[in-house]
Amino acid sequence: MANPTTAITTIPPAHAESELIRSLCTSGGYRTPETGRRVGVSRLLGRWDGWVYWHAARVIIGGARASKQGRHDPARWRWESEELIHVMEAAGGEVDITGMEETLKLEGPAVYISNHMSMIETFFLPSILMARGDISFILKQALLAYPFFGTLLKATHPIAVTRKDPRADLKFVLSRGIELLKSGRSIAVFPQATRSPTFTPRQFNTLGVKLAERAGVPVVPIALKTDFMRVGKLVRDFGSLDRSLPIHFRFAPPIMPPFKSRDAHAIVVNFIRGSLNEWGGTIDEE
Repeated sequence: MANPTTAITTIPPAHAESELIRSLCTSGGYRTPETGRRVGVSRLLGRWDGWVYWHAARVIIGGARASKQGRHDPARWRWESEELIHVMEAAGGEVDITGMEETLKLEGPAVYISNHMSMIETFFLPSILMARGDISFILKQALLAYPFFGTLLKATHPIAVTRKDPRADLKFVLSRGIELLKSGRSIAVFPQATRSPTFTPRQFNTLGVKLAERAGVPVVPIALKTDFMRVGKLVRDFGSLDRSLPIHFRFAPPIMPPFKSRDAHAIVVNFIRGSLNEWGGTIDEE
């Protein structure tokens, strides 16, 4: 596969064909249509979590095979992500995405900074963010060791950090992140120590804003509430589903450079805090 720093595939909004991308590019948002929830066989089986994860596994295993064969590209990644959205919708999930209008007007790459609740955002965000271009995620290195899912992730040019040496991680992210941003590829980062349904501002690090400040690119804050998928008891990444909870993604207006990382960090945290308060989320301010 081509090096991402020399071959960037931008997905033009005018050529987007899926309902998701068409809605994002025309209105800056998307909401699950009623016809997308519990249709066909999912009326009977969609309430069984095993049915959901079986379909998700099919998408992930197919992506891993394509990666091993050198056939995994941005278009396929976007398709996989959309398929995972449709799986959750068919099982009764209601997706609500708002606020992308200003982000879609940006020219060039950006750093997206979000809270982190579940694997839902890892599944969904590629298709959402690729409405305006290629994306790489900053993620923990351990994810790359997962069977199938790790193989798929390796094909998406991630920036993998150990989370054992913060200084070394920062140095690597700044070096590799700036390289990717200069090539035209945006970066997404979850600055929390771990996924949690509770947002704890003091555990929200400044890695993303420091990268954006150093590279001179906009920061786009994202607030999300994805506890539709709970943290698992046996396998932390894949827990039970709570179909009573909507899946929220909200974008704030971009923070344009120049800015101080400390100021940008405060804006991101306050945006996430305010959104979660509105949605009935849990925040630990201690």
